Amino acid sequence: MSKPVLSIIVLSYNTAPITLNCLKSILLDKGLKNTPYEIIVVDNASTDDSVSQISHLRIPNLTLIKNKTNFGFAKANNQALKIAQGNYVLFLNSDTIILHSAISQSLDWLCSNPQAVTCTAQLLNSNKSIQPTGGFFPNLLNFLAWFTRLDDLPLINILIPPIHPHSPQFYTHDQFYLSDRQLDWVTGAFLLTRKSILDQVGGFDQDYFMYGEELELCYRIKKKYPDYQTWYLIGPQIIHLGGASSNKKNAISRERDGMVSFFHKHRPHWQYLLVKTLLRR
Repeated sequence: MSKPVLSIIVLSYNTAPITLNCLKSILLDKGLKNTPYEIIVVDNASTDDSVSQISHLRIPNLTLIKNKTNFGFAKANNQALKIAQGNYVLFLNSDTIILHSAISQSLDWLCSNPQAVTCTAQLLNSNKSIQPTGGFFPNLLNFLAWFTRLDDLPLINILIPPIHPHSPQFYTHDQFYLSDRQLDWVTGAFLLTRKSILDQVGGFDQDYFMYGEELELCYRIKKKYPDYQTWYLIGPQIIHLGGASSNKKNAISRERDGMVSFFHKHRPHWQYLLVKTLLRR
């Protein structure tokens, strides 16, 4: 196989059937037929038969990394990033299903828009309703709106760019995810970016275990390259099942930890102390 243009990185953790469906859906992207690409799967010490089932897949351009310890999202993705050969890298959750030609559409768009460094697809729930993905970087104002749930009120998200915008199904019927738009950060469920940029910023911050890594990564990219853009696209679409590797309570806890870590690393110390007090009391 010639040198890949694209490296697709998928993490696996006790989700054998879901991971297999994800990998098989990649192969159905007809737009990738003439694009050299590789798939790197990192198994984070699954205790089911994930490793066995993935090993038996007949995908010639697939590399499987078998971890003996669950390293979490950031460190495992960085493992794959070290061996990735593509000029572009797609971080793809195992609980996703590629629809139509979402990967090749996104790749074509990013190749054609040199001012953009990162893009994501439109994420859909299993019933094809739109799923929120990405938003704006946390600051004290939008954090307090999120923490107090003031951002659930009409017009607040227009006045204060939200960390997590609402989907069209929310009672305010926000139109946010119904058109292409620039965002500050996009979800790690489907995050396509340039390998050269990832190398420059050092990949994901390994202080994060799960939740918040992609936001922090996008922040460091924007800080280093302020003229580069991050985009949400509605043309490419994927289904994101969500929560396949973690329960809801654990997800909320880790999201809060990620928020505290972001303020610790990137905001004034007094703001970090306030956020830490509010979220961990």
